[in-house]
Amino acid sequence: METTPLVILVLVVILAAAGAGIALRSPLLPARRTARLRRRFGAEYDHALRLHGDAGAAERDLSDRLSRRSALRTRALPDDLRADHARSWAAVQREFVDDPGHSVRDARAVVAAIALDLGHPPGEEFEHLLGTLSVDHPREVAEVRRVREGGAEGTEHLRELLVAYRRLVDALLGATDAHDGGPEAQR
Repeated sequence: METTPLVILVLVVILAAAGAGIALRSPLLPARRTARLRRRFGAEYDHALRLHGDAGAAERDLSDRLSRRSALRTRALPDDLRADHARSWAAVQREFVDDPGHSVRDARAVVAAIALDLGHPPGEEFEHLLGTLSVDHPREVAEVRRVREGGAEGTEHLRELLVAYRRLVDALLGATDAHDGGPEAQR
């Protein structure tokens, strides 16, 4: 008879310890998630925070991006297709001298064409595409956004934007094979 109260006491202590462990760990989970997303996305985390206005919504957006990216079946670009995109990009840069605004619009089109050839869905809205690309290329996408949102106007602003797009194009063309495994390959 004396062992039953002892067994009950041990079970209560074990359950209390487990409950305390869970309670202590719970506040840490959101902080860990925030730190992981900040580390992963860098300045793009801050952009999502400004866009959504609160950390919860921003982190849901970033998590959705990770999910979208992991669902994609990306593929490496064959050398001939990579060369075609590089030639398209060179034409965009040459065009800048005569028509900077048109050149920047064409730069967006080159980014979208490369993304399509990498396996992103066709017809994706450009902002949505940038969000998905930010999973693998957060610095380059953040730079494009920073320059676009800079509020400056004129040829110098367009030149900075073209340079930011060039960095994104270089990343898409040059780092493609490293990302075949999806976002988990980077962790």
